[in-house]
Amino acid sequence: MRAFGTPLIDYAPALAAAAAASLYLATAYGYSPDARAAPLLIGWSVIVLAALDAASRTQTAVGGILTRWLNPVGTGRREGHAAYPLTRQVTAIAWIAGFVAAFALIGALYAIPLYVFAATRWRGQRPWLACALSAAVTLAGVWLLFAKLLRLELYPGLLFGGL
Repeated sequence: MRAFGTPLIDYAPALAAAAAASLYLATAYGYSPDARAAPLLIGWSVIVLAALDAASRTQTAVGGILTRWLNPVGTGRREGHAAYPLTRQVTAIAWIAGFVAAFALIGALYAIPLYVFAATRWRGQRPWLACALSAAVTLAGVWLLFAKLLRLELYPGLLFGGL
């Protein structure tokens, strides 16, 4: 079966992301107003990105424009063939799962720069100094934006008092 010229199974990743974000949002709305500010921003951002992903997968004029705008590499995809080998796809998902696990366990202030450092070092194969600098700048940006400008307490992680 197809919808907008695309096999329904191709919409599964976007729908799964939207479903997960919906559960996340439902949970976040149970928090106090201060505690739910960042989770709501994240949850609604994922919903918007999932909608864009689903729309870009259609075989319509709008889908083609979105694909060229959001993912120029995706325009070379042939029907029925993955753009990347399964091992690369699984590795990409494992990196995201590792980030989510680190975020849940050690919190935002540690997980975000750790992920930036690890990704730029091992995925991007950049020098140690460049990785450390990019992680430090990211940490400073996150701290400045959320802790100082928005005055939001960043999630500390389960190991450091979260929940």
